[in-house]
Amino acid sequence: MSLPRVVALSLLAMVATLLILSERGLPRRAAPPTASLPTARPQAPPVAPRDAEETPELFPAGEGRDEAFYYCTACHGSQLVRAQGMTREQWDASLTWMNTRHGMAVPDAETRRLLLDYLTAAFPPGAAPRGWQNPFAGR
Repeated sequence: MSLPRVVALSLLAMVATLLILSERGLPRRAAPPTASLPTARPQAPPVAPRDAEETPELFPAGEGRDEAFYYCTACHGSQLVRAQGMTREQWDASLTWMNTRHGMAVPDAETRRLLLDYLTAAFPPGAAPRGWQNPFAGR
């Protein structure tokens, strides 16, 4: 069989196949859902859920305890604060970060000093852990 004849027969076979399929009908794809999608992005959950039973007494006694408790627990649970142990400089940087990045209310200068004094005294850095230390922990 010559090449032109093979090409002609191949084309004829393809046309016949298309005609047969068009008579039977091709399977249809399911229509995409038309339900409206919400326009607002879901909010991320808070860092730690607040316990309704949390009170300032969960923090160690001292001047500035109530202010620190209410500033901190406005956004996250007290356990997150109590688990920290930072220097004054680290607490100061943390407050600045929460003001600028997370919308924490900016305290006036006297309240900020009170917060830093309290947090530094109540939650100082702990002793260095023994054993392996994560070099990326940043402490």
